[in-house]
Amino acid sequence: MNWKNIASLLLNIIAVSTLFFLILAGSSSVPHNSVIGPYLALGFLIIVAYLFGVLARELGFPALTGNLLAGILFGPSVLGLISHTDIQSLEFINTIALSFIALSAGGELKLKSLRENVRAISGITLSHTLLIFGGTLIVMVPFLNLFEVQGISGIKTIWMAAIMLSVVAVAKSPASTIAIIHEYQAKGPFTDVVLGVTMVKDIVVLLLFALAMGVIRGIGGAVPFSLSFLIQTFGHIFLSIAAGLAYGGLMILFYRYVAREITVFIVIAAFLANELAHFVGLEQMLMCMIAGFVVQNFSRQGPLMIEGIERSHLPIYVIFFSIAGAGLDFSYFGSVYLLVTLFVVLRAILIFFSTALGAKLTGSTDAIRKYAWTGFLTNAGLTLSIAILVEKAFPEWGQPLKAIIISVIAINQIVGPVLFKIGLVKSGEVKPQSSSNG
Repeated sequence: MNWKNIASLLLNIIAVSTLFFLILAGSSSVPHNSVIGPYLALGFLIIVAYLFGVLARELGFPALTGNLLAGILFGPSVLGLISHTDIQSLEFINTIALSFIALSAGGELKLKSLRENVRAISGITLSHTLLIFGGTLIVMVPFLNLFEVQGISGIKTIWMAAIMLSVVAVAKSPASTIAIIHEYQAKGPFTDVVLGVTMVKDIVVLLLFALAMGVIRGIGGAVPFSLSFLIQTFGHIFLSIAAGLAYGGLMILFYRYVAREITVFIVIAAFLANELAHFVGLEQMLMCMIAGFVVQNFSRQGPLMIEGIERSHLPIYVIFFSIAGAGLDFSYFGSVYLLVTLFVVLRAILIFFSTALGAKLTGSTDAIRKYAWTGFLTNAGLTLSIAILVEKAFPEWGQPLKAIIISVIAINQIVGPVLFKIGLVKSGEVKPQSSSNG
């Protein structure tokens, strides 16, 4: 640990923060709420989040932990230099970054590693789905009844909220997983299994969410549980997969016949994928992961795509995680901190035991049995999307539930990457120079 570097980084952070504060406080030509304001805020956030990332690495933590903390510190929840309006204006940049990360996640997963680790991936995924969902449901029903959260009362509402929290408990963040893998250049069966389970679980969680919404509508009595609703939802998922296959094919054509400005192209591809997903109404993350998987495994252009990703991933991660940190709202945490803490601890315990069980039953290595659970704690993009959809569908109890979920995301996003870094190091799949730096 180089204390001279740490002191220098802290001075730089203070200098940049002071300059930005003076601009906000004294400038009349660039008001904070103008069209330029959000992009001024973005420029500041990129610089300070990058410095926080370097500082985190100096202190032995993953860079994305520093990026997240920078967003939290300078966002509305703490210092307020970045406003809610700024975050809303920058939301489209974050969704593009999410598409980029999903393309990257798909591109990192190779058919060869899937075939070699299919038993471990399927065993852990199944164990997670059954034990985490079931265990969370059994425990959260009495917990919600005990803590009497405002808006979540009555046996029917408690069951509906508990079912949705059980889906959230299974969910995982591909963004954090792929960012840590890239940062520490991790490679090997341990990394492949964690990434494989993460990708497969995204599809599983979407299916679980569809089933949960159908059951909840039936419990609430607003819309009867129906087969047509499930068919429509599953059709939406399969359409997203089909779109990902087609989009991957188009990317292959570009790499084959153009193959220029690869770094620029991968960013543009992420932007176009995001626009297409929103225009047609597809699952953005799923579509992009499938597209990246297709390019990597069904063409010779996979290395070109990975080259473009590796050249541009650092600024993308800084932007994504700093904006994500700034967008976390802790205002509700004080009233539900006990429930949130219990949920986070319960989920971690269930992840630990279900991962160990799935790995043991499939004859996985000691490293996977002991440390793979560290790669499944974070939950962000998909989890937040679930919370937003539930809030829109059931505003009475969906709003307090969303607040609980956001608090859970905040804790897991800070703790999860640190534990996953430790897991990767313990597995022996981190390059020596990366380990020494982090």
